[in-house]
Amino acid sequence: MKKHIFIILGLILLSATACKDRTRTEVPDGCIEYQGEILKENEPIRYDSNGDGKIDANDKTIGVLGTNLNISQNPDGSRFYSGSSSDSGEDGEGGQGGQGGSGSNETESAVPVGEKLCYHNLEKYCSKNGGLYAYETIVNAAQSSMKNNAFVVADANQNGIADYIEDIRSQAQITALANTIATKYATATEKEIEKNASGRQIGLTYLQECIKTAIVNGLEEALYGSNESIDISNVETIVNTRVSVAIVNAVNESNILQYMDSGTMAKIAEKTANAVSIAVADSIATSVTSAILAQYETLSSQGNITNVQGICPNGYHIPSDVEWMIFEQALGMSAADLTKSGITEINRGADANVVKKMVSDYGFDYGGYASINGTYAQLGEAGVYWSSTTGTDENGDYVWVRQIDTSYNGVIRFKMYEKSGLSVRCFKD
Repeated sequence: MKKHIFIILGLILLSATACKDRTRTEVPDGCIEYQGEILKENEPIRYDSNGDGKIDANDKTIGVLGTNLNISQNPDGSRFYSGSSSDSGEDGEGGQGGQGGSGSNETESAVPVGEKLCYHNLEKYCSKNGGLYAYETIVNAAQSSMKNNAFVVADANQNGIADYIEDIRSQAQITALANTIATKYATATEKEIEKNASGRQIGLTYLQECIKTAIVNGLEEALYGSNESIDISNVETIVNTRVSVAIVNAVNESNILQYMDSGTMAKIAEKTANAVSIAVADSIATSVTSAILAQYETLSSQGNITNVQGICPNGYHIPSDVEWMIFEQALGMSAADLTKSGITEINRGADANVVKKMVSDYGFDYGGYASINGTYAQLGEAGVYWSSTTGTDENGDYVWVRQIDTSYNGVIRFKMYEKSGLSVRCFKD
């Protein structure tokens, strides 16, 4: 019996590593050869493309190449984009190490455009973890030109406000959400107050109304920060503060705070505010996700989504921010988590073990990154991956990226403003 188990495990291991065997003269099944590299083609994974809440044969699939790229020229054999019209006749790789290649318009302190970097300048790291590339290199174009390829949310009445944001800002919708969540959490809070106030009651209806009003006021503030997107973390923070203050004020105005320890009251308010703000943020995030994915599917079915091939093999492209979401959704990430962003959102998809699936089933790894000062960091600890989606906000030009990190359980989604050297994953057309 044990012998059979070892045989099965051996076959699984052989299948998983077959694409990495660069000594083979034939391309193994399930792999492609691209510029001397053998890359694994994963089986496409199905996701809830029609938004009916279940995944079945009626839904679409999304495919992800199972290997980070380690190449030194474009798919057609030409040099990498370097950002300089004076480039000619030079080797596309142009040397490694972050010091700027021949003809590069980047400064010596920046990650060079038009080059492949290997961690600590050692090819063995490129062979194991793939190359690190500047954004302009992976899309084979200037970053400024990519803004035309960005996914733009619908604005039917052309008033400068995304349609889904107008829907979420609806006073009726805000009030209904606030009422539902206030009703859910007010009862337990009222009992906690009564227990710690020597039996004195604040009144359930009164407390519920205070929490409801705090949620409404918080959303009216948080949802007007931008007409193009909703910052879910900001929603959670503002609602949390509003609810916490409202509960303490309600107790004080009811003249029962004198019967309670102030520290205990603060803890009760904090506990309820945390639960309420998370529930509100998750509900808003789910609405945002549903709207964005529905619009993406509509545009896709109409043929109005343009893929950015960049340096990916033919038949593959650099994934957009929305495609990353679709892949994460397919791996089990909840709709409430998909649009969350920021370096503090370290638990996106943690409850569904999304990072574990990315690493074990799709070959994602922790290849580190190259910083703008020419140094390398976090090999074996972090993997940071480009998307093709760019934008501009009050902090400047950015690109949406994904990071997996051995210190965190989730997939971090954030805006990269620096000209760093990051890893590349290609998605199937």
